[in-house]
Amino acid sequence: IGGAEVAAATPVAIPEPAAEAAPAAADAPTPLIVEQPDGSKLIAGRFILKGEGTKQKPYEVTWDMLVSAQETYKPRLGQKTIPPYLDMLHGKYVTISGFIAFPLMAQSADEMLVMLNQWDGCCIGIPPTPYDAVEVRLATAAEGETRFKATGTVTGKFAVDPYLVKDWLIGLYTMEDAVLMTD
Repeated sequence: IGGAEVAAATPVAIPEPAAEAAPAAADAPTPLIVEQPDGSKLIAGRFILKGEGTKQKPYEVTWDMLVSAQETYKPRLGQKTIPPYLDMLHGKYVTISGFIAFPLMAQSADEMLVMLNQWDGCCIGIPPTPYDAVEVRLATAAEGETRFKATGTVTGKFAVDPYLVKDWLIGLYTMEDAVLMTD
């Protein structure tokens, strides 16, 4: 058998016409809120949010969710978009746990910070950024040893309320009518 006959007998794969590509999943917008079977909500495909945002059933907010504002909200760089999932927390009741600090020289312990990282206002820890701290006004002033606790959980009426000085972000989150629980 000659070489020409072998080439003719060898099957050749014939390419099929290309099918139209399905749209990429990344092109489809991620729904803002997806209800989960356990009653929680998947927010922006990234954050689990439990609760209803009411005083009786506050949202349980994570630091990851709050800190994510820095992805689109940097006023000094001209980025002034607060993520819609943070806007939905405005005016709702939330609960969040973290490190706490009271002002040292205040007459009354009715204001405090709740923060992602430990900071004592002076020497221990990392000073907070506007993205990882909440300025809290307590419904009832803390008394006794509570002022000296390092961690706690606060529940209160949440606000996304940017405080700017010439486009420099000084504060972002506040909480009113709050209750502090410590260990």
